[in-house]
Amino acid sequence: MVYADSPSPFLPARRGPLLAFGGLSLTVFAVLAVLVAMQWQFLIQGDLAVARLLYDVVYPRPGLAHGIDLWTEAFGTWAMRILSVVVALWLALRRQFTAAAWALVTVFCANLAGLVGKLGIDRPRPDFVDPIAEGVGPSFPSGHALMSAVGIAILLYATLPLLRGAWRYVAGVLAVLIVLSTAGSRPMLGVHWVTDVVAGMALGVAVVCFTLALWTFLSDSLRRWDRRPYVPRHGTASEETGQYAAVTSADHR
Repeated sequence: MVYADSPSPFLPARRGPLLAFGGLSLTVFAVLAVLVAMQWQFLIQGDLAVARLLYDVVYPRPGLAHGIDLWTEAFGTWAMRILSVVVALWLALRRQFTAAAWALVTVFCANLAGLVGKLGIDRPRPDFVDPIAEGVGPSFPSGHALMSAVGIAILLYATLPLLRGAWRYVAGVLAVLIVLSTAGSRPMLGVHWVTDVVAGMALGVAVVCFTLALWTFLSDSLRRWDRRPYVPRHGTASEETGQYAAVTSADHR
């Protein structure tokens, strides 16, 4: 079914699934935050073992390290912030004003949540005698993982209506691979622990889900300037209007 009040028919703004998935993601983040703050030894030792293993793999290979560094910056914090703003402007030009506002609000909330997490936990970054790369600020959660998840989700949400058939699934798979590889690049460069990037991705997904869920509460008066996505229907104009109203009301349940 195509949901007429959502800019993306592939990602309908349905409150129930969004709140459930957002709650699950936030729970993952919260559990990791508590365990890190408590210095749970099993988690700390696991992070340390993985960090040493990845360092031993990447450090002797400068070419690999350089490639990972290029990738992590291409889809990192600032790149995703800029991408999200560009997507919001593009949505506004397409007269999807509330979706553009959602994108900007989501970026703001994600950055704020990440900052609160970093200052609240204040976890030190991995420390090697001869580091592969340098990181700045507290380690938990990973800003690169957080913003990669948020930026790619915003891009996917905005562009899926332009794709058809299998290309939608291809775009979804590519989006997941980009987020995972960007998150994975951080511990490979020795600037984050594995739990930092898992927490960053979980927080990013939670922010996207919750802001999308809030978006479904917007009244029709706030959306009156939006261009509605074209949904092919059959029948007279009055019948189409009735069908549209029915789909719109059903989509918020």
